[in-house]
Order: sequence, then C-alpha cells, then structure tokens
Amino acid sequence: MAEDFSTLIHVSPALTNEMLSEALSDWFKKTVIFTDWEYVSDTGKGDSYLSELIRIKIHGKNADNVAKHVQVILKNIPKSKSRRLTFKSHEFFKNEINFYEKVLPELITFQSGRNVAEPYDKYVNLFLAYSDGTNDVICLEDASLENFGCAVRQEGIDYEHCKITFKVLAKFHALSFAMKDQQPEKFQKISTELFETYYHDRLWNWYSRFWKRICGIAIDAVEKEYPNSIYVERLKKFAVPERYQDMIDAATKTTATAVISHGDSWTNNFLYKYEDSRPVDAKIIDFQLSRCASPVLDLTFAIYACTSQDLRLKYYDELLKYYHDVLSKEIRDMGSDPEKIYPWSLFMDEIQKYSYFGLAFSFESTPFIVLDPEDAVNMEMEGDEKLNIEDVWQIGPFKTKEGRLREANNVVFCVDRGYI
Repeated sequence: MAEDFSTLIHVSPALTNEMLSEALSDWFKKTVIFTDWEYVSDTGKGDSYLSELIRIKIHGKNADNVAKHVQVILKNIPKSKSRRLTFKSHEFFKNEINFYEKVLPELITFQSGRNVAEPYDKYVNLFLAYSDGTNDVICLEDASLENFGCAVRQEGIDYEHCKITFKVLAKFHALSFAMKDQQPEKFQKISTELFETYYHDRLWNWYSRFWKRICGIAIDAVEKEYPNSIYVERLKKFAVPERYQDMIDAATKTTATAVISHGDSWTNNFLYKYEDSRPVDAKIIDFQLSRCASPVLDLTFAIYACTSQDLRLKYYDELLKYYHDVLSKEIRDMGSDPEKIYPWSLFMDEIQKYSYFGLAFSFESTPFIVLDPEDAVNMEMEGDEKLNIEDVWQIGPFKTKEGRLREANNVVFCVDRGYI
C-alpha cells in the first residue's frame, strides 16, 4: 500500500498524531508518543455495511524510548458523502460511541462493586473514539490477538455456539437488571445516553420502501417452499407496513423489563474463541444499534438470525431455560432477586409477546447472511446525494432452496409456536 505511515489523518482528519499519542498514553497508563502505524489486513467483504473497517497496528515510544504498540480494528465512517447521508452513518457512530464512553463504563463500575464469581468482560476495549458527524472514527482492540474470530455467517451456529452466545447475552443483560434494581437513578441516566437508530417514527420514510422489499422476499420464500399453506396466509397478514409500528413500540417504549441491549445480535457481531475446533468463549462487538428495551429483542433476533430450524426443533426450549438460568444466577450474584425482577413466567410472557420482533428483523438479516462474500452488496457510492436505502440494498429473492428455507422456516417456527 502506498501510504504515509507517519500519520493517519488521510483515514480520518480526526486521527491527529496528538490524538493518537493521547490514546496510547491512556492505553499504557504512561506517556507514549505516536511514531507510525502499520497495515495488518482488511476485514472480510460483507462483514460491515455501516462502516469501513481495517486492522492496523499503532506504534509509539515511551519516555525511555521503548517501543510500544497496540493492534486495533479501526472503524471509520464512510468517506462517501452519499453513503454517509443515505445510511445516516453519523447516528450509528454516535450511538456506539455513547455506549462505549458513557454506558458500558457505568455498568462495569457497578459490577466491580459486587462479588461476582465470573464478571462480565465479554466485550472489546475502546482504544479511541471521535464523532463530529463527518469524520467519525472508533478504534477497538483487536480480539483476534486473543484467538477470537467470527463464525461462518452463511452456515448459522450450532448448539455449542448457541449456548455460549446465550450465556454472554444473559450476563450482559444481567448487569442492567441488577443496576436498575439497586441504582435506578444511575441506570435511568445511562439509558438516556442511547437513542434508537433503526425503529422510530422519524425513520419510517427512510425504511418503508426497503421494508416492502424484504417482506416480498420473505413471502416469495414461503410461497415457493410451503405453497398454499397456513404459513403463507399468516405471513401475508404479518408482513404489512403497520408491523413497523409494532417494531417501534418494542424498541422505544420503555418498560419495567427494559435493559441496555445490543440491538443487532446476528452472527457477525459475536466473536468466538475455539479449542480443538470447539467454541469455548465469546465476545460481543458492534453496539451501533444498542438501545434500552426488553432483553427478548436481542434473544429472539439471535434465534432467527443465527439458528437453523433443526436446531430450534431440538433445543429451543432448553436454550431459553439456559439463558434464563444464567441471567438469574448473575442477577443473584450481584445482590438482587431474579424472582422479583425477571421471573421465568415474565420471561416466557415476553418471549410470546416479542418473538415477532426477531422474525421481522430476520427479514432483513437473512438475505444478507446467506450471501457469499463475493455476492455481498457493493457499498461503493459516489457523489453527495442522499439516496433511499432501497436503491442501494437492491437484494432480490433467494437464489437457492437452502436460502429460501432459512427464511421460510423462521416463519414456520413462529406460526407453529403461536407467535404470529
């Protein structure tokens, strides 16, 4: 790469040498002066639609002239003005930065004052962040150095991946339940630092045409795989414009069970550590859609975005029980009573109430999940005009039976369970 490795301002004008020196000094807890950076690799095509990602090393020297470096994933707001405006990139960056700088530290501080046997630390640390709406950037530690990596999104995740995924979600959600119980005013304050980036009245004009497209793709899949069935009938009643209002209500109407939630819990946003080809740990990344809402929104989206029909038929009830058991233990360890805060009966009521949310969100995620990297949507956009996202994300019906069944079986499962 023909780059100037003595500066990163060509990546973002915000990444001045002074800012990098300050970030290095904060990271190493002593003065470190930025010297240069080193390209490591790009990330996979189709791994990110809202950001531009690159893996780099940032080098510096301390007062004793000893070399120091940190390897990060640099998440940069798209340089294309058209892309930034079309996808409201600044909102997603600002929300994630708020999460890392204002919300997560308070949750972890709360946890540190409790005697938790296995504290929640399943996130990547923030190296630096900056937001002005045009030059936004987020640098996060590169978890691949700890042997964390992505599962293959096209394949879905198996039972062992599922258990680990549900465990880290449960431990994350438990922080909010306990903090809200013991420090309600502090929790209320941090919850207001997040804002809804996807399901909101102000976003209907932005999303409505794309909603129609993805509903059509889902209907096509069910009609082809389960023709003339109750599943087609139920889906056509479900996949209507008014459903978006239900999504808004679920995402924005604060309830007694609302927690700080991830918001985008599909396969790509979990990193797994493996031993002998088996997953043994996981971390959650990418909090651009984080919100304060029922934990079931995260859980049901993970179910319909990440799992197969075979896995659900075998393990669905067991996995729900496992999630709730982990959640309850963590809440109890932090000094609150899970039976009062979020008993099994209330959890299952919310599974019944909100499972439609995971299904509807999967209408968007599944077509992107099953795409091979070479077929991923081209996000290169020229000019400075704001387009409709439907003009860019022009995905069509599933090309394969396997892809159609991935979508259609989500509908089948929800109908058979009485969720829609």
